[in-house]
Amino acid sequence: MNSRVAILMSLLIGAAACGKDNSGTDIPCTDQEYWDQVNSECVPRFRSSTNSGNNDVDLPPDMPEPDMGATNNSTNNTPSNIVDPSCDADNDGVTSIACGGLDCDDGDPLRSPDNPEFCDALDNDCDEFVNEGLNCTFYAHSGTALFAIDPFAKTLTELGADLPNLQDIDTHPNGTLLGVTFDGLFQYDDLRDYWFQVGDFGNNGPSDPNGMAIDSSGRTFVTSQDEIYEVDIIDGAASLLGNLGGEYYSSGDCVVNKRDSLYMTSKHDMATDWLLLVDRNNGSAQEVGPIGFKRVFALTAAWGTLYGLTDDGGQLIEIDTITGQGTLIHEFQGKRFFGAASTPSR
Repeated sequence: MNSRVAILMSLLIGAAACGKDNSGTDIPCTDQEYWDQVNSECVPRFRSSTNSGNNDVDLPPDMPEPDMGATNNSTNNTPSNIVDPSCDADNDGVTSIACGGLDCDDGDPLRSPDNPEFCDALDNDCDEFVNEGLNCTFYAHSGTALFAIDPFAKTLTELGADLPNLQDIDTHPNGTLLGVTFDGLFQYDDLRDYWFQVGDFGNNGPSDPNGMAIDSSGRTFVTSQDEIYEVDIIDGAASLLGNLGGEYYSSGDCVVNKRDSLYMTSKHDMATDWLLLVDRNNGSAQEVGPIGFKRVFALTAAWGTLYGLTDDGGQLIEIDTITGQGTLIHEFQGKRFFGAASTPSR
């Protein structure tokens, strides 16, 4: 167990390559440009010199003129690297297979032989493999065992047991795996394969801690019934951040996404858990929407997606942070999940 967990921890810390921002999918480029995903900008499809006598895009001052001798059509001095707009519908600069090119999906700029692989469900580099060479897993735990879950391959790998009655876990930005129990804050020592207690919550700490989240600066939040606490990771001492006034009750987890938005699941509705957005300054919460699943005891934010895991049937779900609606991805039969940890890179 020790070596496998240590390897996973190191891979998770370096998982920034897995992340992506989909905000650039509405490409603003013209028909004369394509989207350069590496530099996140529109670039000309072809260039010519300023005195070519046509309407091609001029070369920047620091760029040498192309060799106009290597052309397909010497009469109009058209360079051979032109991409016909009708053969590049997704504006990624690669000709579609239908036009004799190598773009395996001309309707999606995230799929091109020039792209690196991302952690997602797509074959990004058009080699017929998905997520090759990447570690696309996050931590989750039951009452007795720690797991690595790949939400894209829908696989679960057990990493070991001997957990200290953990109620929830999360990963600090420095890669340290932390957990909460009724007795206080714990930290995982991957070298010795051992969980040790950092400290108890103190006399004014949470009485029923069941959710934990760590933001990008290391602030640690714990949910307990209708209360939100902030915990010092040095000594485990907890202080009350806010009270939800008896209107909402923690179902079992909270999570901070890459934008440092704090979410939690609430069981105030007997029919379904709800997703709430929590103010990290005062602990107040507002409803996002019903998830459509009960006993969502684990949350993790990874690769631009909010995932949930249930204690009922081992369900893995994707949760929409705009509506709160959950969508079933997979069921790990016979498993019960109590907590999950975001990756360090978020």
